[in-house]
Amino acid sequence: MITIEYFMSPGSPWSFLGHKHFIEIVNRFNVNVNMYPVNYGEIFPLSGGVPVSKRPIQRQSIRLQELKRWGDFLKISLNPEPKFFPSKSLLPSLIIIASQLKKTNQAFDLANNIMSALWVENLNIDDEDTLINILKKMDLDADEILNYAKTKECEDAMKSGTRLAIEKGVFGAPTYIVNDQIYWGQDRLDFVERHLSSLLKP
Repeated sequence: MITIEYFMSPGSPWSFLGHKHFIEIVNRFNVNVNMYPVNYGEIFPLSGGVPVSKRPIQRQSIRLQELKRWGDFLKISLNPEPKFFPSKSLLPSLIIIASQLKKTNQAFDLANNIMSALWVENLNIDDEDTLINILKKMDLDADEILNYAKTKECEDAMKSGTRLAIEKGVFGAPTYIVNDQIYWGQDRLDFVERHLSSLLKP
């Protein structure tokens, strides 16, 4: 079965904007996904990327316009300038990884709910109470997942995913890799869909 490698960050609005559409494509084509919440703080310096606040004002301005355009187009009530951006994204990423390793089968929904908390609900996803509330609303064992997220096993899993991203040439979020083809950005999902169609032709 085809496997897609999905590199993302819960602090990325573009990861959020593409997340549901990507999962719809995955379900339609019945392919596997390896989702990696990774540390873009390590990836950016190696790939020429810089945090939003350090980008030229022209780039910052068009980014806000594009976020609004895409939010309107996808009918997502996205706030381009949420109160708690930028997010460190470390604990939210580890929570998602813990959910994966615990085999809750809710990691994709959890990732979406965490991103929605930041980009729609204007909540602080670096705050433990915010994450606990999200977990509880999903009927997940909040204490178990939060405690496990702080273990070396989850930390090592995130480091491993970040190393893999660097090895694969990932430089931004989200990135989808199908075989040897890298698709950067949620606006490339149409190409991901075409690629899967070509692979699965009878």
